[in-house]
Amino acid sequence: MTRSVAIVGAGQIGYAATEAFLSNDWKVSLHSRTRPEWLRRAIDFEQYVLGEHPAPQADVVLDTIAFDEDDIARYDPDKVGQLIVISSASVYCDAQGRTLDEAAQNGFPEFGGPITEDQTTVAPGPETYSTRKVRMENKALELFGDRVAILRPCAIYGPHSRHPREWWFVKRMKDRRRVIPLAFEGESQFHTTAAQDIGSLAAFLANESLGGPFNIANDFAPDVKHIGQSIADALEKRVRFHLMEEPPVGTVGRTPWSVPKPFEVCCRKASDAGFDDFSTYDFTMDDAVNWLRNPADWRAAFPQLAAYPWDLFDYEAEDRFFEQL
Repeated sequence: MTRSVAIVGAGQIGYAATEAFLSNDWKVSLHSRTRPEWLRRAIDFEQYVLGEHPAPQADVVLDTIAFDEDDIARYDPDKVGQLIVISSASVYCDAQGRTLDEAAQNGFPEFGGPITEDQTTVAPGPETYSTRKVRMENKALELFGDRVAILRPCAIYGPHSRHPREWWFVKRMKDRRRVIPLAFEGESQFHTTAAQDIGSLAAFLANESLGGPFNIANDFAPDVKHIGQSIADALEKRVRFHLMEEPPVGTVGRTPWSVPKPFEVCCRKASDAGFDDFSTYDFTMDDAVNWLRNPADWRAAFPQLAAYPWDLFDYEAEDRFFEQL
């Protein structure tokens, strides 16, 4: 008998998960505020607005947009067989309690190697994105126990993203910026996660009825200059990267992946469970970059990028920086 999955959210993860579940012969319904342009006719679509419509019910519910405990409290455990939620690797804190969210105030966290699911997480609460995510995780565990799977990705990329970090490079190359400055000598490693892999892992966990927290990221963590060169190759652009020894000078050299120390997760738990569909950044980034070629209005299309607390494209500052070299 065909099993049903209700996918909540129509962004990059919703798109990738829809493709993954369909390829595994699941009956898919999509629940989101608006009907996405990519939706196939064969998929059931239901408009869903939190607080206005009943919570989805299915053999499996994959919620890609749950950010706090109230987003989970709406689900009835008697009407959902398994719940899969998207959390974040930002929930982890180091031995000194330092986190990604508060790195500017408290210093960047140091983990001494790839982070496992056993690493301490921040305390649940309303204070930050990550404390709310932990509160969301806890509510899911309270309601569903071992029938909940929690996915913790890093820097997600893929088509239909509202936060495509790759646009930092793509726009510069489209604007014919021939030299692109990179802080920390372009060696920052902020582990990347293909939305495609998130969808595949969600479908795998649903097929196997597995629960618990699972990190999900690319097969290796590319550094910033690797990301930039991969994008240049995909766009067939010739650029030079100026590798700055120092941290960003104001906005100059500050990319969405620029971190002073590596932030990398270990995905061995998913691998040991039998999941072997980890991709490399180079293998999966083409679709994400091709989708970014011609956005009509990037600020409207990518609101999370537009909300960054610094100017992502301060070309005047970059030009002044190069003039002083």
